[in-house]
Amino acid sequence: MCGIAGYASSKPTSLATSIVLSILIELQHRGQESAGLATVSLDGYIEVRSGRGTVIEALLNGLTVDMSHRDVFGAIAHTRYSTSGGYMDSVPQPIVIGNGDYRFALAVNGTIANYKMLAKTFGIEGNYNDAQVLANVLYRLALEHNRDVIEALKSFSETAVGGYSVVILTSEPRLVIARDPYGFRPLAYSYNDEEIAVASETAALDVVGYNNWAEVGAGEIISFDGKSLERTHSITATFSPCAFEYVYISRLDSVFNNVNIYTARVQMGYELSKMMPVEADIVVPVPDSGRGAAIGYSRGSGIPLEEGLVINRYLGRGFILPPGLRDVVAKLKYGFIKTAIQGKKVILVDDSIVRGTTMAAIASRLRKYGAKEVHIRISSPPFRYPCFMGIDVASRSELLAWRKMDLVDIASYLNADTVAYNTVENIVKSIGINTLCLACFTGTYPFKGLGVEDLEEMFSR
Repeated sequence: MCGIAGYASSKPTSLATSIVLSILIELQHRGQESAGLATVSLDGYIEVRSGRGTVIEALLNGLTVDMSHRDVFGAIAHTRYSTSGGYMDSVPQPIVIGNGDYRFALAVNGTIANYKMLAKTFGIEGNYNDAQVLANVLYRLALEHNRDVIEALKSFSETAVGGYSVVILTSEPRLVIARDPYGFRPLAYSYNDEEIAVASETAALDVVGYNNWAEVGAGEIISFDGKSLERTHSITATFSPCAFEYVYISRLDSVFNNVNIYTARVQMGYELSKMMPVEADIVVPVPDSGRGAAIGYSRGSGIPLEEGLVINRYLGRGFILPPGLRDVVAKLKYGFIKTAIQGKKVILVDDSIVRGTTMAAIASRLRKYGAKEVHIRISSPPFRYPCFMGIDVASRSELLAWRKMDLVDIASYLNADTVAYNTVENIVKSIGINTLCLACFTGTYPFKGLGVEDLEEMFSR
């Protein structure tokens, strides 16, 4: 769950960095630990800058305005949310690798679960995270294929276990973008014969003005060298886009696999309203990601929607914060509209409960500020299994629904009167894709012969 962006043009332009940074700002919700940007000039010179914090903190501080005085062919950028290699001390991207007359910069959104095994197989020594291993493996494979990173991506797909979308900027120069064969993570682009713009989500392209976009297909590899756009594919696998992108990660105004995120979340809430109905006065969303489901719940139940919580937008998304900060942010992130909740039976709607830190804090404060009852309704099924394809949950011990399997126990832990979750069947119905990756809910992973124990043993931070 990182954000990646890219841009390249057939005509040298000084606007490449500003275009990519504009796209990256629109992807800030996908990561807030660090940000980085790399450019390549027509003569193959690659320059990279990165820093800690948000895009504005890390990059819009004057350092990137004049990164290169050369003729810029293109740029890629990344905003980080760690899934391996530590949290705030993690390695920023893009990663630049190579020497001599062949180098490339790479940024990835996802997780390579078997990165340690790949490092051993390719003789890569050092305390590297999965993105660094990915860059090293692709570089070695590219050299084996006469410096062809497209063929390297094809070969890599045959050995990788995990989910990834990547943007690569080579010294040729060339911009290459790709999605893994399962299609776990989103990636979209806009091309008009002269320039190509790339983003993790369609909404980022829309906001910046690239409205004529298309999504990169599962397993698709697209290359632009300034003259033409070429498409090819890696191996074929079962199409398994991440259900959690629809539930929580993606923006409401994005489209993923031709499914509108807002429409899917509203429908999830509507279906949820039929699960374990309860008498209540108001439906209150947990902003921002719970709002779509709350709208659907209100429509389905006939109970009016009220804004009872006010979010502090400067604290970012609690789910993607390092563990030590989550408890602090859970207490500071939300304000409460007392006149809306006092003396009311409240149905509190959110998209998911992963660790339970934030929800427990909200329910307790609702009671403190006068709510008569608090009924928690979650628009996704219980999150019981870790993800190895790009979400920062690598152990079952982190998960509330794994530690407390009974709804009564979960309600007690969260200081709620009742708790109800949506079903897997309702999630599939709401999104409309029958082959979704639902591993975080079901424990069934798309990788043949690999179960949760195998993957937990394979992957470790």
